[in-house]
Amino acid sequence: MTTSTPAVDPRLRRRLRLAGILVALGLIVEAATMFWPHPTAFLVFLGLGGLLVAAGVLLYLVAIVTVPVTPPGS
Repeated sequence: MTTSTPAVDPRLRRRLRLAGILVALGLIVEAATMFWPHPTAFLVFLGLGGLLVAAGVLLYLVAIVTVPVTPPGS
């Protein structure tokens, strides 16, 4: 018994992977600034970390909205 998984568009897969990488990098930056005892840490946390996370989330949303729809049975 074999189960068939639906084919995923390679462009969608690439965009989702990039979105995940951006979010992960943003979280790493934010986690690193938690151990940085300097007022500049907040700017890096919000500026760089927040920007990376926001870019990843926006790319994810754009990727799932713009995916081409194929009719079932094709």
